[in-house]
Amino acid sequence: MPCTRHDILAPILLMASCLATAGELAAQPKTPVPDAQAQQTAKKAAGELFADRFTQAKTTAEKTALATDMMDAAGKVQAGSADQYVLLKIARDVAAGTGDAATALQAVERLLEQFDDPPAELIGETLLTAARQASTSAQYKAVAEAALAFAGKLADADHYDMALRLGEAARSSAQRAKLYPLAKELTAQIEEIKRQQLQSEDYRKALSVLEDKPTDPAANLAAGRHLCFVKGNWGRGVPMLALGSDTALKAAAIKDLRGASSAEEQVAIGDAWWDLAETKQGEERDTLRLRAGVWYRQAEPKMAGVLVGLKVKQRLEEISKLGRDIPAASRGPAGLQPPPLAIAPFDEKAAKQHQAAWAKHLKVPVLWTNSIGMRFALIPPGEFEMGSTAEEVARLMKEAEAQKAPGWYLERLPSEAPKHRVRITRPYYAGIYEVTQAEHERVMGTNPSRLKGNPIRPVEQVTWHDAVAFCRRLSEDPKEKAAGAVYRLLTEAEWEHACRAGTTTRYSFGDDAGILDQYAWWAKNSRGSTQAVGQLRPNAFGLFDMHGNVWEWCADWHAGDYYAKSSPDDPTGPDSGSSRVLRGGSWDYDLPGHFRCVCRYLHRPADRNDSYGFRVSRTLTP
Repeated sequence: MPCTRHDILAPILLMASCLATAGELAAQPKTPVPDAQAQQTAKKAAGELFADRFTQAKTTAEKTALATDMMDAAGKVQAGSADQYVLLKIARDVAAGTGDAATALQAVERLLEQFDDPPAELIGETLLTAARQASTSAQYKAVAEAALAFAGKLADADHYDMALRLGEAARSSAQRAKLYPLAKELTAQIEEIKRQQLQSEDYRKALSVLEDKPTDPAANLAAGRHLCFVKGNWGRGVPMLALGSDTALKAAAIKDLRGASSAEEQVAIGDAWWDLAETKQGEERDTLRLRAGVWYRQAEPKMAGVLVGLKVKQRLEEISKLGRDIPAASRGPAGLQPPPLAIAPFDEKAAKQHQAAWAKHLKVPVLWTNSIGMRFALIPPGEFEMGSTAEEVARLMKEAEAQKAPGWYLERLPSEAPKHRVRITRPYYAGIYEVTQAEHERVMGTNPSRLKGNPIRPVEQVTWHDAVAFCRRLSEDPKEKAAGAVYRLLTEAEWEHACRAGTTTRYSFGDDAGILDQYAWWAKNSRGSTQAVGQLRPNAFGLFDMHGNVWEWCADWHAGDYYAKSSPDDPTGPDSGSSRVLRGGSWDYDLPGHFRCVCRYLHRPADRNDSYGFRVSRTLTP
């Protein structure tokens, strides 16, 4: 029976959706691919059962019939068994080996429904084999049309090499079938995939920069443009454009992020994107108009009978001529007014209220656990006074001299000044605990700590580079990637904001060093070692061991005069330096001043010590 275009594209579209919703599918139970020994046993049994058919099948029709019968047999054996897996794989190979893309893809569809096989490689290799073996115009056409439908989906899922190989094979098939319009369409697709691949490389470079400097303007622009204009992920991309170096894009993105509480404000945001689109050409102009359409569509029902409503209707009609659907409004803060910033001072009750309000706004939990069991608390954006005044430094100097404080402490106290207002503009997750030895060993495969004996003690003997590598490795975990989780160190400003939790006192619990034992492991109570995380009292945001146990590496370079020139919004430290910042104090220090919220410690990024550890942050993009 001749195959139709629907027969070919139906499994392609189904499996393309597998790539697009990989995160959801990862949570659905599927049967693991059987091991090599089980497959070998099943292959032997299948070979014996279909021995005569393999010998007799000479023509394409006979081999297609054999593949179909093997798929029927796969439906009669135990679901999820090695027998089923092997029967479907052989059916796929037989059909693809004759150039029959439609039948081969039916076998692949059955495989992906039952088994946890990577869809990109499975579908791509199937179509490449069918392209190589095709010998008739009908087969060439079937392969070319299927590849055209799937190569773009591969590129969307960042499988650029496979997408390009498939595109080239499909174009060759189209040319052999003398389907020149289709070949031309494939040529355009190949060029677009190459462009996306280059942009993806720029995006990865930008993300690497953002690991160390989360507010770098150029990196935010590159990452934001890729997410919005290539991936269509405006929810993640707009916050980055708002921190980017393109003034016009930044202005529109900031307006978008602020949201709207009325139809008039929704129109104003749409106008911002529309006006920007009028300065662009081609695909970029169309994409910006579609973003304007997101806001216009929300406003239109409420603007009937007014002149502005006619403008909105007219522009929506122009957007409809693009032949593309306007994306649905973001489920996050789009169209909603964000909660107020958490502006210090505020008490523990208010801290919990700020966390709850932002969790509701972002549609995320206040407390979140990742795939390896690390727990995080939502830290709301806010404002606070960072550092110490000159008068406070002078007073601390006298106290330290009287207490015979070490020389490094006296030398670094002046770097706490001047006290300056800092605004953290974006929410983030902070680890409830310092990274433990067990977590480090699970992610990195090693435990470098000197003070072992309990796997939930904080990991120590880690350099700044080790801490960054941990964040990168955790971010690359397939389950974390599927969840969209990106991990990094906290900036120094984020650390102090999270530590203070609304307080303006020396410690997160007040000014009384007499109760430091209740919150911090230090030389007076640590018994000469680190201690298991989470045993003492947390601060108002629910974070443990922000004082003591181990010094925590921050993302920033250190400079003694940085506070005098620090940005008021999301500061990320100097552009360069020789040492990185550590915060919080550690188990072997006995001066209460070391554990103050503002105390700054520094070391070279390659240094390691049994008092150096780190806490992880997860980036949140509304």
